[in-house]
Amino acid sequence: MLISLPSLLNVGALIILDLFIYSVLGVFLFSNVKIGNSITEYTNFWVFHNAFFTLFRASTGENWWVIMFDVGKTEDCI
Repeated sequence: MLISLPSLLNVGALIILDLFIYSVLGVFLFSNVKIGNSITEYTNFWVFHNAFFTLFRASTGENWWVIMFDVGKTEDCI
């Protein structure tokens, strides 16, 4: 277990880096998404920390498809 700990930290750092990059992209691309079933005032892409936690939630597999459908709804849609 102790021998594999540095490798696990490297993999964890890579996952955090990916979530960071995609959170920044999500804020720029999906900041105009309106509130829907899973996009609420706490889980959205309006600010960085909410985008990070929303992507973390999607990466765990919790209702990622609902987030995907909600992101398709913008302020311009009826």
